Amino acid sequence: MDGIKGLGKLANISEAKVPEKPLPLNQDPKAAAEQFEGILVQEMLKSMWSTVPKEGLLTGSHEESMYRDLFNEALSKSISEGQGIGIKEVILKDLNALSKKK
Repeated sequence: MDGIKGLGKLANISEAKVPEKPLPLNQDPKAAAEQFEGILVQEMLKSMWSTVPKEGLLTGSHEESMYRDLFNEALSKSISEGQGIGIKEVILKDLNALSKKK
C-alpha cells in the first residue's frame, strides 16, 4: 500500500472529493501539522478509553465522560505542541516537499 491512500483503504475510507478551491497558502504549515497531530492523538485516546471496563471506580456517568473528553483534549494538545508522536515531522516534510514542487 502506498502512503495515505493505503491507510484510507485499510480503514475503509472512501476517497474524499477534491475541494473546489485550493486551501490558502498563507497558513502556517507547522501549526496545521500540530493541529492534525493533536486531533489524531485525541482520537487515539478516545479509542483507548472505549476499551476500559465501566465498573468499579469508572461508572460511565455523563460527568465522567465530559471530564474525560476535556482531559483527552488537553493532553493531546500538550503532546502535539511538545515533541509529539512523530506525525508532525512527517507532515511538515511532505508539505515542504510539495511547496518546493510548485
